[in-house]
Amino acid sequence: MIDLSGIGATIISFIFGLILSTISIYLAAKLFGSDTSFLRAMGANILAGIVGFIIIIVFLYIAAAYKSSTESILLILILGLIISFIAVLGVYKHMFNVGWGAAFGIIIVSIVIEFILNLILTFILGISIIYLFSNSQFQSFISPLLNITNISQGFNLTNISSLVNLTNIS
Repeated sequence: MIDLSGIGATIISFIFGLILSTISIYLAAKLFGSDTSFLRAMGANILAGIVGFIIIIVFLYIAAAYKSSTESILLILILGLIISFIAVLGVYKHMFNVGWGAAFGIIIVSIVIEFILNLILTFILGISIIYLFSNSQFQSFISPLLNITNISQGFNLTNISSLVNLTNIS
């Protein structure tokens, strides 16, 4: 039997993430002087995701087929990430009718805006982005990393030093 609650949660998480990332891309594009609409920003967001995904998958297959050494496989994957990033820059350049520098700026500023939106949703409104990923395997993986006692209640920041203290990493 198919668990429809997991599928529903995944669809809602996808739509919420798409809208949130589109808001940040739209605001960043407006900041860089692009005369774009929200739907065009959503289209650019979806197209950039599809193009980047296809390029990464192609390079993963190339790396899997090229079985010589770990260094060469890693180099192929890094090359795939670079080409994927340039392709996403090209999508933004074309969709927002801006230059290469402005497309790069849109990516950087949209990351900052999305981070701020995530903080606002998490700490002020009480909606934790991590809560949207309600998969039990995801929770059991991420809970020890972020020192989360109850993932539905957000972050447990009483012991923030364990998050910041990176001296014990081996």
